[in-house]
Amino acid sequence: MSYTPTTPPAFLDPFAERISDLTVEQLNRPFDTMGMGPKVSQLSPLLQAAQQRTATQAGLGSLQYNPQGEVTGIGQGTGVAAFEPYLQRAESLAAPTAYQDYMSPYQQEVIDATQTLLNEQRASGLSVLRGSQVEQGAFGQGRGQVAEAEYLRGRDISDAGTLAALRQQGLTEAQKLQQQALSNQLGLGQQQQAFESGITSQLGGTGAGSQAYSQSILDAIQQQNLLNETFPLQRLGGATNIFSGIAKGTPSQPGQPIMTSPALSGLQTLASIYGTLNPPVRQAGAAGGLMSLLSSLGV
Repeated sequence: MSYTPTTPPAFLDPFAERISDLTVEQLNRPFDTMGMGPKVSQLSPLLQAAQQRTATQAGLGSLQYNPQGEVTGIGQGTGVAAFEPYLQRAESLAAPTAYQDYMSPYQQEVIDATQTLLNEQRASGLSVLRGSQVEQGAFGQGRGQVAEAEYLRGRDISDAGTLAALRQQGLTEAQKLQQQALSNQLGLGQQQQAFESGITSQLGGTGAGSQAYSQSILDAIQQQNLLNETFPLQRLGGATNIFSGIAKGTPSQPGQPIMTSPALSGLQTLASIYGTLNPPVRQAGAAGGLMSLLSSLGV
């Protein structure tokens, strides 16, 4: 059985010509891969502030950034973490003699006044004792001297105990204040870290939200660029499919084989070359639509 090449009906020629013109137009359109590629938003200033606070807290200097927001260097800092002064002060307060700084400036005055009072009591008591010895006729004798010596010895012990108690009271109070100051310094160091950590965390959280919003804008731009690139190709592909359906559903007419048409033969060659040289995203649109068109025409 012989085969006679056919061509689509003549009334479809304007549609085929229009689709061919649109295909060539799409093939000639510049292809912007940069606009369709993913992009990363620059580092949020709030995140940079959080990073700088962390560096400063550690005793480091100013951070340097490149245009992409990456840390490229650290300036000269103090080398002293923010909590270290509190720790150093606490170490000095732990010294055995550190309590001396907390001795009451009035302690010696109290001791001196007490010493004066005790001396007066001693003299008064000694006077009474000697008066009694005179009455008894024992003044200046061995018995009187022994009694006086015992009295003075008892006073020495009593007075020393009174003064020692005052000194112990002052020492105990000073050591208590020393321990309180030591605890305060350690507590201040911990609070300093906690406060700084809280501020840094808040900055980081706010900055992360800002960063995510900036990134969403870049993602939306990328998606729009991709849509701008592919939508015309999708429309062209849809039109080609419609034309193909019409062409297949319309009785064909005998005639010269379509491959003898220079225009359609050139389009087939152009589509084949374009599909080889261009990215898949465009092959799926313009080249794919053209090849579909040519297939519908029996090429």
